[in-house]
Amino acid sequence: MPATIVVGGQYGSEGKGKVVALLAKRSESPWLVRCGGPNSGHTVTIQGHDIVLRQVPSCAEPNRATFLLSAGCAIDQSVLLREIDLLEIPRDKIIVDPRAVIVIDKDREDERRELKDIASTCSGTGSAMARRLLRAGNVMLAGDSEVLAKRCRIQTIAPLLHEELDLRRDVIVEGSQGFALSLLHGDKYPFVTSRDTTASGFASEVGLAPNSIDKVVLVIRTYPIRVSGPSGPFNNEISWDAIRESSGAPHAMPKFTSVTHKLRRVARFDMEAVKRACQYNRPTSLAVMGLDRLDYGNTNVTSWGALTESAQTFIANLESSTGVAVEMVGTGFGTFDAITLNQCERTTIASYA
Repeated sequence: MPATIVVGGQYGSEGKGKVVALLAKRSESPWLVRCGGPNSGHTVTIQGHDIVLRQVPSCAEPNRATFLLSAGCAIDQSVLLREIDLLEIPRDKIIVDPRAVIVIDKDREDERRELKDIASTCSGTGSAMARRLLRAGNVMLAGDSEVLAKRCRIQTIAPLLHEELDLRRDVIVEGSQGFALSLLHGDKYPFVTSRDTTASGFASEVGLAPNSIDKVVLVIRTYPIRVSGPSGPFNNEISWDAIRESSGAPHAMPKFTSVTHKLRRVARFDMEAVKRACQYNRPTSLAVMGLDRLDYGNTNVTSWGALTESAQTFIANLESSTGVAVEMVGTGFGTFDAITLNQCERTTIASYA
């Protein structure tokens, strides 16, 4: 790879966890780095079971990976410890940067009181980040936590990653949420998240220089989604029943948030929004999730030739409009419902443009 950043191109829940897990599967011993906080849940299939991970990076084969939480993370200790137990991660395989900030009860309480009008998950992430920015005396960092020290290696992760990259080993950075929710670059403030959700923002959180990044994979959905409630303007919003009708699915397949379990809002694909995400993130490739939503005939398909003509045309138009090649497509809900496109298929795609 060896240094890859996976970033969301829309409003989050694009399928970043799925992409990270599939990329990690290509590596014998990947180093997986998580950004963000416990407000962003990523789903991955492990031994046949779908598991939502809110702090630990996504990986379908956790026994082969080293897991790292970056300096830019906000950490809910109870969530992290539960996931360590769930995945049976040994202490030497989970490394937490001492500069990551710890979420406390007051952070969650403050968000429930102050952020309910923008559909926040109220995980305490934004409040914890704000306390760190204020540099007040009530901030606990991971390096001060005796609880974490017993279960994790507390160590500055940037130098470790630099060493791995010097040895040409695989490092995958899992970004959180989506580009349209960036605190700095999202165009619907205040309906955004508490951090910059661009590839360069995640590189900064981890401590990697821009020229050390080999790949940026921008993940998008055929139908973008965002949280329910007062979460801000959403261009071309439609109903889940409308998708069922257009795709030919036998029944509606609504999407719920992985953290709060609320029904997601959904909208038609916005090419201009994706082109803007490409301008800011400069991806080396795209991953497109939800071809089964585009046309039910693509459900669980495992080869390019078996995809419907509408799906192949969609991919060709996307590549033509953005100038970025599609590396991976998703055809179902499971982690392994996906197709990785090869050079031969690239030629076929061009014929549809």
